[in-house]
Amino acid sequence: MADITMPKMGFDMTEGLIVRWLKKVGDHVNKGEAIAEIETDKVTIEIETFVSGTISEILSPAGTRAAVGGVIARTGEAGAAVASKPAAAPAVAATPTAVAATPAAVAATPAPVAAAAAPRAAVTTTSSTGLKASPIAKRMASEHGLNLGDIQGTGPSGRIVRDDVAAAIAGNPTPVARPAAAAPVSAALPAAAAGATVVPLTSMRRTITRRLTQSWQSAPHFYVSMDIDMGATLELRKQINAPLAKDQQVSINDIIVKACGVALAQFPYLNASYVEEGIQLNPNVNVSIAVAIDSGLVAPVITNTDSRTLGGVAREAKRLIALARDGKLGAENLSGGTFTVSNLGMYGVTTFDAIITPPQCAILAVGAARRVPVFKGDSNEVIAANICSITLSADHRITDGAEAARFVAEIKRLIENPLTMLM
Repeated sequence: MADITMPKMGFDMTEGLIVRWLKKVGDHVNKGEAIAEIETDKVTIEIETFVSGTISEILSPAGTRAAVGGVIARTGEAGAAVASKPAAAPAVAATPTAVAATPAAVAATPAPVAAAAAPRAAVTTTSSTGLKASPIAKRMASEHGLNLGDIQGTGPSGRIVRDDVAAAIAGNPTPVARPAAAAPVSAALPAAAAGATVVPLTSMRRTITRRLTQSWQSAPHFYVSMDIDMGATLELRKQINAPLAKDQQVSINDIIVKACGVALAQFPYLNASYVEEGIQLNPNVNVSIAVAIDSGLVAPVITNTDSRTLGGVAREAKRLIALARDGKLGAENLSGGTFTVSNLGMYGVTTFDAIITPPQCAILAVGAARRVPVFKGDSNEVIAANICSITLSADHRITDGAEAARFVAEIKRLIENPLTMLM
């Protein structure tokens, strides 16, 4: 007899939601085989068993939450008698969760999770009719009594995503009974207006709400902004990419991330964390990059960003972004970030303030490069320039305005003289 427990997929993870069981009582499983799909605060993933045997008991049925380390199933030796009793109550009963007010602008992501064994992800699932839908979309459709076959998917390859179901819900606002795992809206909040649609928070959105509200309330944010002339970087990027296939090319964000890595190595207090004992100076420079996915935002980590080549940063960024959008990020891809870059330039945003991702010290908000008239040097001659605005949000408990200004100035110097990053 061996226990199968809820794995800890992050340093701040306390429980997980059992989305569905891939095995049933009586099935034989081998070590390393996927047995269940769980939803954490970061991703929906498949978990593997670390023992071989026959599943004799399932203690946490689909739709319930289990505490980290709690027993969710048991196995016996091959050929052992199978328990016939029904599944017991979940390790952690679903409890009402108060919905905290989110800050005005959520541009960051939850803090990267601690390292753990990399499970295989299963964000996209295919129904018996061949329809592709994310688990969140399937659950929302089920809760509201909607047929996935009636919903037009807008995700990759026609996949049905959360926004597609939310749009369909608007035309069918009366939900069916919600599963026990869904957290009801706190009675302390005002009741929904008549005819309004209330979409239950996902685990990821609940964590974003909790952690960024905590960050906003506990970390004294201050901001430093600076304009950067992107001319030299745009020219260098053009030269680098000329002989390369599209899937190998370097992006502007890659260059900015590399510049941050180099600058952080020179400013250890911007690569630090605030802890109870004091200021923790992190030994490695690991830059998290904010990536938008169906269920929110994730921040995969480019480790040792300062020592990677620009090409190495670009390749790793592409790999992580692909994993994020395919729902295949593992805990090891989300762990250990010491600084975050959030780039909204591709949406035409010119400036914005981002919220620090705890326990990091700072986050850099990057706007779009825009062609504007500027004075040439000290002369009165006006020329066109490609200007990008960046804004650093920093924790005043760890650093101050003067140091933050020098740090941002170093990023500016590196981007305006990008060849120095290639030497």
